[in-house]
Amino acid sequence: MKRLVFALSLAVAFVSGACDDAGPLDPESPSFDAGRAGPSALSLMTWNIYVGADLTQLLAIEDPSQIACGVAAVYGDVLATDFNSRAVAIADQIEAFAPHVIGLNEVSTFDFILETIHDDLVFLDVLLAELDRRGLDYVAPVEARSTNFEITLPISYAADCADQDYLSYTEYDVLVVQGDVSRIGADNGRFGWYLPLPFGLDPKYSGWAYVDIEHKDLPYRVFTTHLEPADSGPCEPDDELMPVHIGQAEELMAILDASPYPTLLTGDLNSDASGCTTPTYPDLMDDGFVDAWNLGPPLGDGFTSNQDADLRNPTSELFHRIDFILYRDEFTERTGQFRGSAHTDIVGEEQMDKTDGGLWPSDHAGVVSDLRIAPGRGHGK
Repeated sequence: MKRLVFALSLAVAFVSGACDDAGPLDPESPSFDAGRAGPSALSLMTWNIYVGADLTQLLAIEDPSQIACGVAAVYGDVLATDFNSRAVAIADQIEAFAPHVIGLNEVSTFDFILETIHDDLVFLDVLLAELDRRGLDYVAPVEARSTNFEITLPISYAADCADQDYLSYTEYDVLVVQGDVSRIGADNGRFGWYLPLPFGLDPKYSGWAYVDIEHKDLPYRVFTTHLEPADSGPCEPDDELMPVHIGQAEELMAILDASPYPTLLTGDLNSDASGCTTPTYPDLMDDGFVDAWNLGPPLGDGFTSNQDADLRNPTSELFHRIDFILYRDEFTERTGQFRGSAHTDIVGEEQMDKTDGGLWPSDHAGVVSDLRIAPGRGHGK
């Protein structure tokens, strides 16, 4: 059942703050600003929209001469999980919740160099076209995209695996913004820590991107990122992968600390909220962030990952919470508490959210949150 939960957080501090820290919400204050005082929430969504196949299958290939056939098999899985129909299901949720900013992970482009077998498939173009078809105005600024992983491999359906074409695959983290939201800056980058790949292939990177926006005349910096996983199962840390994850997380926290504005971090952190896989989530809480899912009464498990790789499991198999919307400003950093209120929900996890063909929209659920942030002198970062 959908849980669109209203949470009034830190009511006592909010009331006392109105007396001790008069700001733009207090009509008696000389600094009262009607542009900031309205009830409009800052709405965000985060969603790992899934490449559509288990790419680790390629790592199991031992004979380099079989790579082209292996690529064809994996791309067949991508076609079977039908991003065109999944984009419709994802757009359903975007239309229903109308987030101001959306952080998307595993946004994939499949570019066929010779175009002898398949047409190109560009996830971002497909999704933006679906939103436009519905009259929804969203843009994806180029500066607010991190190009995480680029690789070109042969592809073949021939019995002898002789090359028939070359497939260039690129994976991004992308921030999508409502067209009427004021954007004042954006940037992106890759982490220095990366995942090595076999056969002399270029390594797999992860990255980050942010967009600076103004909402109710106040600035915010919204990040998206997707850290490398460091577990081999539920609460089963992988010692070989852990250094990469920890290294990326440390880089991320340094980048977040440089933000001059109140900061929202969205994304698939691959760190279970229980702390049983990596210390990244608890470290972020210790660093002054608050988790939108936890603002108010208990909301349940809030699991966001993972459905089966083919997206056809009949009932949801989400089992851990690794996708987040986190917020930090001077007040949360000082007190560990949030001044304001929030609505938070999980999307894409119910039977009604599936595509007409019975696919889950992604192997992850999305998270959407409306944050009513009470600004004042403690608003800045």
